[in-house]
Amino acid sequence: MDKGVLFVLNNCEKTLKLVNEIKEFKDLKSLVVREYYYLKSIKYTGNMYEHFLKYKSGNHKYAEKFKFLDKYGIISNENMADYIKTNYPDEMDHYLTIDDLIIGNTYTNNEIASTFKCSNMGGMRRSLETNSLVLIVKHTNPLYDDHWTEEGILNYTGMGTKGNQSLDFAQNKTLAIAKKEGIKVYLFESYKDNEYYYNGEVEVIGPITTAEELDSDGNLRKVIKYPLKLKEEMKKAFITEDSLKNSIEIKEKEIKKLSYEELKKSALKIKNKSYSKQIITTYRDRNPIVSQYTKKRANGYCDLCDNKAPFLSKNHEPYLENHHLITLAENGPDVTYNTVALCPNCHRKMHIVNDKKDFKKLIKKIYGYLLKEKDEKQLEEFKNLFGNIFEK
Repeated sequence: MDKGVLFVLNNCEKTLKLVNEIKEFKDLKSLVVREYYYLKSIKYTGNMYEHFLKYKSGNHKYAEKFKFLDKYGIISNENMADYIKTNYPDEMDHYLTIDDLIIGNTYTNNEIASTFKCSNMGGMRRSLETNSLVLIVKHTNPLYDDHWTEEGILNYTGMGTKGNQSLDFAQNKTLAIAKKEGIKVYLFESYKDNEYYYNGEVEVIGPITTAEELDSDGNLRKVIKYPLKLKEEMKKAFITEDSLKNSIEIKEKEIKKLSYEELKKSALKIKNKSYSKQIITTYRDRNPIVSQYTKKRANGYCDLCDNKAPFLSKNHEPYLENHHLITLAENGPDVTYNTVALCPNCHRKMHIVNDKKDFKKLIKKIYGYLLKEKDEKQLEEFKNLFGNIFEK
């Protein structure tokens, strides 16, 4: 780590000690802690200098908050830029640049903002200074979770959390014209808080389409889908198993908050097959919306033995397990017309015994659900998947 960076961190630690010891400054403690963790994400003196220039110019929203430090022999944020420039001139050209980013590595939110000179918020971040557009895919939101297809296409959802999305709105337009206007587009994926996998440069490679999805209020609306592909043919980042499990756990917690009708609206619109994620081994990423809807649909009873769920979970919900009739390992689709809710005994029975009679009974059970829902599209896709077996 650069000497200039180490000095700044030591200076900030002195500030932390000061606000802890003097009651007058107790209200500043959370602000200082936040600043300290931000500074810890900066690895180069040049980037550190740029950060403190905002305080010197008064452009930082907390520029006034740290001026008192000079009275206590601690260099204030306002004066730190000049101190760095004077005392560490040989490190002033040390920067983390876009070209320094390594595909497959993870970066913090602050590192992304500092490197691309863009905002540290939002899923689409425009930077005029670097003529770039940074796209963030966060795999912790079940309603806005974009996936790669087996063909290497990412159907990226546009901006706007409520109502129909517009192609003329903000960065939706930027992404649409990026290739034509020479704006470079970069992609990061996140499965864990403040951990972003760098995928490199991407571009829109086909017609922009629309799809129906729920908005943040639970209402169906039209969203824009951009087909993105990595500009250079290379392997995507290998995700740690811990990161992937973290994203699944967060999504499942959020999904359990949805009502039956909200689950129904979303689940019946899902057309995605299962998606593979590259970790140490290939993991089939199950859509938690499909799983939760399938369990709710069963209304507390096993789809195979028709008995009531054997017990309640910690959340006081009937305990049933999601099962794919055509398994994901066999490339079965992760959709509601291929899933049933089973008690633990029947679930284990399906995997061990795999009785054809049980299989056919579950197919008919799904068919009954689809008839009740009166969804012609789902019925058609169900028959395409199970037609030969169902008709016997």
